[in-house]
Amino acid sequence: MSKRDRFDLSVYVIIDPAICGDAHIDEVTRAALDGGATFLQLRNKVDTEDIIEKQARRIMGILTDPAYANISFVIDDYVELAVKLDADGVHVGQGDMDFKAARDLIGEDKILGLTAFTHEHYEALDPGVVDYVGTGPIFPTLTKPDKAVLGIEAFTNFVKNPPVPVVGIGGITPKNAGEVIKAGAHGVAMIRAVVGDVDPKAATQDFSTVVKEARDL
Repeated sequence: MSKRDRFDLSVYVIIDPAICGDAHIDEVTRAALDGGATFLQLRNKVDTEDIIEKQARRIMGILTDPAYANISFVIDDYVELAVKLDADGVHVGQGDMDFKAARDLIGEDKILGLTAFTHEHYEALDPGVVDYVGTGPIFPTLTKPDKAVLGIEAFTNFVKNPPVPVVGIGGITPKNAGEVIKAGAHGVAMIRAVVGDVDPKAATQDFSTVVKEARDL
């Protein structure tokens, strides 16, 4: 089965070693998975590619556990590395490789995520190429403090009739995650709220509970 046919964006945890620390990647990854993460991304904006490759291999090693068989794993930005490691896919931003070029490299069976936060970005989307988009920041975030905040109203407008599934990102906490789901998001993505928490498992469980409750309303 194609990786593109079975991914779940509900609780999208982004593993960032700059926040959780390289030594704690394994611990944080397992905690997030045990807490109910449905999708993982490795995001590393500071280290060299050889270090990122080692980190990705460690996460992929954890995912060989049958308990995590349905969890998807993508690598942020490093398209060639995702291909080399046979990761489930890749996520690219607007300033990274063109999404069509990324699709050509990863092939037809891998997941391709794209950052999209303007109407122009959405209009340029090709749902035959891109599998999901990450849109934000919805709320103020320390990860990208200089980036303009969309706000929930603008985000809601983006997700009314999206061409592909949308995961909301940016300043999302258990207190506001339900609002994002009710707005129409297919999932919520977090960095600091999980990997920077003293108890990543409990934090992920909180998000999982909130997402399920918001969908049941």
